[in-house]
Amino acid sequence: MARFVFGLLVVIVAFAQATILPALVPMDVLPDVTLVLLLLWSALRGVPEGALWVFGVGLLLDLLALDRLGTNGLALLVVALMAGLARRRFFHSGLVFPIVLAIAATIGHALVLLLLRGIANVGPIGINPGVILLHALLNALLVPLLYPVAARMDRWLLEAKA
Repeated sequence: MARFVFGLLVVIVAFAQATILPALVPMDVLPDVTLVLLLLWSALRGVPEGALWVFGVGLLLDLLALDRLGTNGLALLVVALMAGLARRRFFHSGLVFPIVLAIAATIGHALVLLLLRGIANVGPIGINPGVILLHALLNALLVPLLYPVAARMDRWLLEAKA
């Protein structure tokens, strides 16, 4: 049941992020709630499960952003791999490491996404380090807010197994 709730949450967030949030917030840089949720889930549950979620959510984001199929999935795979390698032990040290991990994962995601879109020749491609860093900092601010949600769903799964 926890995976279903997580999936529903990620789909709702992806749709809101693609449709509602840009209309409500007049800034060019928005936090990527979907990326942070996938980062946290992959860190809690591991790379294999994170990669499965990345595949499905990546396809959804490709459809919403009108990108070539696989573009967002490949970029999000970097996030799942970084988070999965960190795994649980680092999350026991507090929120400092997850916040730094969110910054690094966001930068990695942005660079891979720019590279893939550049290869596909989708619009003008320009790397603005200031925008990428601002995006990473906004995502880092989401970690303390979303970590309890992901951790509770993870505990829910562990309790169901016991």
